[in-house]
Amino acid sequence: MATTRPGDERRRAILERAMKLATVEGLEGISLGGLATALGMTKSGVQSLFGTKQDLQLAIVATAREGFETKVLRPAQRADDGLPRLRALLGEWIDYLDEVEGGCFFFTVATEFDGREGPVRDAIADLAVQGFDALRRQIGLACRLGELDPGTDVEQLLFDLHAVVLQANYARSLLEYPDAYDRARHAIRERLDRARSTAVPPRS
Repeated sequence: MATTRPGDERRRAILERAMKLATVEGLEGISLGGLATALGMTKSGVQSLFGTKQDLQLAIVATAREGFETKVLRPAQRADDGLPRLRALLGEWIDYLDEVEGGCFFFTVATEFDGREGPVRDAIADLAVQGFDALRRQIGLACRLGELDPGTDVEQLLFDLHAVVLQANYARSLLEYPDAYDRARHAIRERLDRARSTAVPPRS
């Protein structure tokens, strides 16, 4: 059985803290020295774990990816493929955002790095593609199963659903709307209901 070394646990704890800080300050706002100060460590102690600032940024993005997979993608797999899993993916995503402090890490760093080049930007883009592909796959399958209208524009529906989540994060984090995520859930239900097919009865 695999064991976790104390150094691995310390590294994980540091990355979890760094990810929360990055949600507020951005990845560029996280320096080795600043993180060391926030954690009560020496800069050399943090540097021994992560090396360069870019290595730290990449490790933070990887930690965020693992959290998204654990909190959103894996729980949604319990639902049937097609429309049930599409709803589950969106529901788990909204629930995840509703739980985290400071808003969505991904939206924060995507805005920060969208006009740049380099491995950090590529890692963030790959994560976005992973989320889009998961939704796109279930939209397409729901259309083939007759749960959504076969004539549905898959890319437009994907765009609309993602826009709802993006707006919810903006409204909650910046404008402090207390009901932002409830409104997002309602908007997602309405949008999917409009796309439903009447040819095949929905699965229970």
